[in-house]
Amino acid sequence: MFSYLWNLDEAHSCLTPETVVFQKSDAKSERLRIEGNKYYKKKLLEKALRFYNESILYAAHPVLLFGRGKSEEKADSQVTSASGSAVYFEAGNSEIVYQPLALGFANRSAVLFELNEYDKCVQDIEIAISCGYPKILHCKLLERKAKCFIAQRRKAEALQFIETALETLLSLPLDETKRKSSQEALQQLYKQCQTQSLEDSSNTPTCKSDFPSSCVRGLLQKYKTPRPPLLPDPSAIIPSLSSTVQLAFSPTQGRFLVAEKDILPGEVLIVEEGYSRVLHLDSHLKTHCSGCLARCLVPLPCPCCPMVIFCSKECQERALALYHGQECNTLAALAALDINKNSVLAFRILMQTTYSQLKEVVPILQEEVLNIPAEKLGFNSNGIYDSSEYRTIFHLVTNKESRSGSDLFKRCAMAFVLLKILEKSHKFFVNADGTVFTPAQEDILLSGITLFTHMMNLPCNAHSITEMMVVENNYQQSSFQGIGCGVFGVLSLTNHSCNPAASLVSYGSVMVLKAIRHIPAGTEITDSYGEHYAMNPAKSRQAALLRQYYFTCKCIIAPETCLGLQQQGSVSTC
Repeated sequence: MFSYLWNLDEAHSCLTPETVVFQKSDAKSERLRIEGNKYYKKKLLEKALRFYNESILYAAHPVLLFGRGKSEEKADSQVTSASGSAVYFEAGNSEIVYQPLALGFANRSAVLFELNEYDKCVQDIEIAISCGYPKILHCKLLERKAKCFIAQRRKAEALQFIETALETLLSLPLDETKRKSSQEALQQLYKQCQTQSLEDSSNTPTCKSDFPSSCVRGLLQKYKTPRPPLLPDPSAIIPSLSSTVQLAFSPTQGRFLVAEKDILPGEVLIVEEGYSRVLHLDSHLKTHCSGCLARCLVPLPCPCCPMVIFCSKECQERALALYHGQECNTLAALAALDINKNSVLAFRILMQTTYSQLKEVVPILQEEVLNIPAEKLGFNSNGIYDSSEYRTIFHLVTNKESRSGSDLFKRCAMAFVLLKILEKSHKFFVNADGTVFTPAQEDILLSGITLFTHMMNLPCNAHSITEMMVVENNYQQSSFQGIGCGVFGVLSLTNHSCNPAASLVSYGSVMVLKAIRHIPAGTEITDSYGEHYAMNPAKSRQAALLRQYYFTCKCIIAPETCLGLQQQGSVSTC
């Protein structure tokens, strides 16, 4: 089907998307920063922070280059300061000035100081100076950085820094009045540091005024993503699965998970980051890290596009090396198409896997489908089912035989569109040595068929990634909000129940499955695919599950016996 469509001239004229690019803009960065200044003067810190973040996002940025698989290595275009923060400059030329970017970081550091986020404040100050912050204004950043060390009770560092700052003042192009004022301010801080009883490495505030107000605490709370729990005793063959759970198989149910011993409510059964995940291509791109999907209080920008942010240098480097560096110039085109989340996820999977890897592994995986029993698919040569490997994702059920001709053609057409974007990006059809090449027909077919496969298996296996939006004054009105989706090879082994034994919780990009009731040994571990007996009547649940997952959930009135099974296209027997 894909080959037929690709060879139609009409398809290329009708299904080739327009090239859309969102570029950095220093002018827009300036406007956003000025707007942030207005809110900062009024002490509306949350609004000021939002505008400063966007100002940094749109400002022209030094180019950072990280090779795939080498995210831990520092490129020539980046060094690291003593505090561990990123300090940026162009490769081979540290004198290039990025003033709008520098001003954005400097102004944001003022907000962070008032939020008592001293480490982040110091990081922004160092980046601002490295990006060419005007030397005539350095004195106020030096004072702010000294105050951060004092507030953190880092006495030795504070004294040493103030001594260095006083020497630095002599080389700054300041008039004598300004220089004297700055010297007096730093000397006052030096005396304060000497007279106070400060202990190194203590982060305790120095006085009552240093404790965050309730308003500040509320703001900071919004940007905290809880850490996922650890898996107490991982399975030896399925690392993301608890050893209290085993994989089972039957011809009618396909693969499913069973309790090996009695499981109590609250026990952690699966902790999985999965193979790939994406944020929804809407406002979430500017509020959540495109690496770990956590909310970002103080984001770092993509150096090339104004569309995505990262919560840390580590997430930024990893994303640039593994996928965003390749997809950066295509996100605007994807967003303009307004396509569904599974299409975006399929696109990310191919970019992340790379064509050179697909060319090597897909023929092998296609052979496995023909020669390996269904219950063994996804296991590598060492007998491990590792959800960070592409093999586990390729072998997820597609329900191809159950889909109508029109459904298949729609997915084929979307695969065509996505492949056109991959082709035009000049970042996908690249050899293992990094050389861009013009794809031959066999390269096109391999990529298109692989996309088509994911266009079929993701609707049945991808999981929504959510966060809880808490209404403090009315907890009953709190709700889950979808921020993205991901593909998780181990979670996809769970079958559906309208009265599930376990429930999913998102911790950014990490998904955790916990037991929500007692599960006796030998009983199946079930999750809900979105339909629950307490929310919808049986007929509507059956219709929805059949429409998306292609199994008949034969629910009966008693909810505790309602169990829908869907693995390998199986039929519910609840």
